[in-house]
Amino acid sequence: MNIKKIENISAAALIVAFFLPWVSMGFISVSGYKMATLGGAATLMFLIPLLAIAVLANDSMNFLDADKSKYLTYATAGIPIIYIVGRLIDLGGDFFSGASIGIYLTLIASIAMILGALGKIKLPE
Repeated sequence: MNIKKIENISAAALIVAFFLPWVSMGFISVSGYKMATLGGAATLMFLIPLLAIAVLANDSMNFLDADKSKYLTYATAGIPIIYIVGRLIDLGGDFFSGASIGIYLTLIASIAMILGALGKIKLPE
């Protein structure tokens, strides 16, 4: 596994960010994991770390060809972006008052993963 690929670094950041606080309102703090365990449609949030693990596993075991690997990377990065943009549209300016480090790290890692998969950003060798 090449840990120096931006997709792999972003996948590891997505996994870590899933367990960091996503929403923090004073004395109440909720992580991505806690939100996913609430049930209902929030259960789909478990796809974020599971697909990130699949990206890392695919890089080490090469069980998908190059095209399918790109689609896996796009899906892994797209799901959090769609969720965060949806929350931003629903909540408007109130989104930023309650957002915490986990959701910001998830957004940054997702954008970096898509840009890395598109070949727009690369780490120097």
